[in-house]
Amino acid sequence: MEHPWPTPWGTMPKLDPCDTDSLGEQIQRALPDMKVVKSFVTQEQETVVNPKAIGGGDHTMFVAGEHADAKRTATELLTAYGWSDVLDLGGIVSARGMEMYAGMHSAIGLALGLGNHFGVKVIR
Repeated sequence: MEHPWPTPWGTMPKLDPCDTDSLGEQIQRALPDMKVVKSFVTQEQETVVNPKAIGGGDHTMFVAGEHADAKRTATELLTAYGWSDVLDLGGIVSARGMEMYAGMHSAIGLALGLGNHFGVKVIR
């Protein structure tokens, strides 16, 4: 890897696909009869099912996909988990931005000390 980014769990992988495609879009193309919804990818595992675990739940979860009914179902699941702010980003093409957020997500988590359970000491 040309510019490895070390993290507590190893080296951050290079995004592939990036910019012109996404894994969400690839899944939708591979399974055209399925109703694919991209969500959950921009949050720590702990907050996915308990958004109040960090920051009292003051954050946004995103959904993207081509099918309004499937996004409603995903939003209902998120609401059941305790999410009060769910933003519909539109079609599955928005999965590109969500997937590219992974690096920023990791940097934020480490800066907030969320890597501490990996044995990483965060210095501020």
